[in-house]
Amino acid sequence: MSIVNEPRGGRYPQRDMRECEELAKIPNNVGLISTNGISFCRCIKRALVLDYLTHHGYSATARVFAQGSTVTATHDADGDEVMRPVDAAETTPRLSDESFRQVDLRQRIRTHILSGQINDAIELLELHFPAVLSSETSPSTSKPHKSLTGTEFVASTTLNPAHLNLNLRILAFTEAFRAAPLNRVLPTTADSPSLDKDDDQSTLELLAKAKKLSVLVHMLPSPDRATYSKELENVAGLLAYPDPQSSPVAKYLSKERREAVANQINTAILYRIGLPAVSHLELVTRYTVTLWSFLQDFHATSPSLKGVKATDGSELPGFDLQQFLNSRS
Repeated sequence: MSIVNEPRGGRYPQRDMRECEELAKIPNNVGLISTNGISFCRCIKRALVLDYLTHHGYSATARVFAQGSTVTATHDADGDEVMRPVDAAETTPRLSDESFRQVDLRQRIRTHILSGQINDAIELLELHFPAVLSSETSPSTSKPHKSLTGTEFVASTTLNPAHLNLNLRILAFTEAFRAAPLNRVLPTTADSPSLDKDDDQSTLELLAKAKKLSVLVHMLPSPDRATYSKELENVAGLLAYPDPQSSPVAKYLSKERREAVANQINTAILYRIGLPAVSHLELVTRYTVTLWSFLQDFHATSPSLKGVKATDGSELPGFDLQQFLNSRS
């Protein structure tokens, strides 16, 4: 699994490197307590792991990990392993009950989205994180565009509440379509065969949902309106195919679509509650890849490094993150 989606050209913007300097200032939602260099080294590793778990909503695992971080293994005179509590000053990872509550809520919202229960996700957002979808929240300055990761969906990287709301509503429409008992193409002329009762009712409900989406789209400023009008046209095209799964718009029914929206909403929540949009582990990874790249650009030489095939005085070899991870999996 790739941790980082590297942009074109193989370079990360310098902004990412500057942000990495903030790593030394953790806490954000994970606190660092250490005046001892060795303790700091051990504890920052735990903090990175705990931050990664909480960032992605693995609340149960994070709780177990946090509890396990308060004990350490030593050996007695007979060589037997003995578990002892770690001194409070050495216990780096710690989260408040409120932080864990927010992690639980983010995980519930993500689970609802991934399971197609979009209305339940919206209710939780409006109740616990209202700023994410609120029209009173200051919108981001970014405009609707395709994802930088190759996921072809409109506004999949913005935090504008209007865009987020529409993305959720559009996903809700596709989930309603998935559950509707439609078995044939819609009639387009008076001579076309009529739909049976179930098909007719389901179609009317879907058309009503599409009309509501159209109202929301027309409330957007230009050029957002034009972008989302095209998106809505594509989504509504699902109604025109007898077999939508093999149609040109089948991507709107894919698992990747759910995951893209779930990731976007999780990022928006983190942003609105003042937490980093990416985990510190990803930030460190970006920093490492960027630093290695700069060293290559300057033809830097180095003595042999553990795990790196280089002889004394030779230029550093290329570094491929995915290859590096695969070699250790």
